[in-house]
Amino acid sequence: MVTRIVWRDAQGERLVSRTGDRPSEPGHPPNHLGKHRMAFAAFPGVGNVGKLLIDGLVAGLDSTLVAELFHPDLPPQTKMVDGLLTPPHLTLHSINLGAESILVISGETQPISPSGQFEMAETILATVGESGCEYMVVLAGLSSEPTCEEVYAICADDKIKELFADGGGDIAVDKPSGGVIGLAGLLASLGPVNGISSGCVVAATIGSSADIHAAERLRLALQKWLDLDMPIPIATTAAIADRIESLMGKYPDAEIPSEFIEEDPSSLYA
Repeated sequence: MVTRIVWRDAQGERLVSRTGDRPSEPGHPPNHLGKHRMAFAAFPGVGNVGKLLIDGLVAGLDSTLVAELFHPDLPPQTKMVDGLLTPPHLTLHSINLGAESILVISGETQPISPSGQFEMAETILATVGESGCEYMVVLAGLSSEPTCEEVYAICADDKIKELFADGGGDIAVDKPSGGVIGLAGLLASLGPVNGISSGCVVAATIGSSADIHAAERLRLALQKWLDLDMPIPIATTAAIADRIESLMGKYPDAEIPSEFIEEDPSSLYA
């Protein structure tokens, strides 16, 4: 596989070799990571709804960075992060929610080619599957009227549909009518091909660069539907929203690529 996964050890140090060997390969998480039943994923998109929530989970709860994912089709723009030059990558965190731990995948961007997105989706699904995940849930926003406050699930198989239904979730079967574009759509739909139940939870958004209110509706729905405790103060989400808006101005590669925007406004890109 093209995606390179660099794992972190229990002390947070990268598991890499100076001899040129690559001990960190897809599908083989380190023993200290343990098992996780569920994985969430979110990327920059309309309203950055899912990304706001995942970044809030990482910043506001007991989280551990366990791996970084690199791919040659990520935009070739390194950035200064905390004073260090950092290559483009996605992150994999483990978050302790008390009763259980979940894996979350996020980043400032995603591969810019369809083949790169497909390959990375396959690698992510194989890797979280090796960590015991039964479910992959993608979090996203869909541009809607200002008065719309819908949150609903779209499912790739009956198992995750039953999971959401048991929690009282609103399950859509005919929207978004334009489908889901990008890495998010592949992760949400390719799960059953890889032995994982997958789907997407979508919150209506006014489409601003960082919609904290839609992210909060998404958080409350997930807590109820999946019986998870995710107590993130909205102030934390607001601070992250400010950072995302700043990044959007500095790094245009974090915005929605024009080649993925269709005339159908019901398409969801995340």
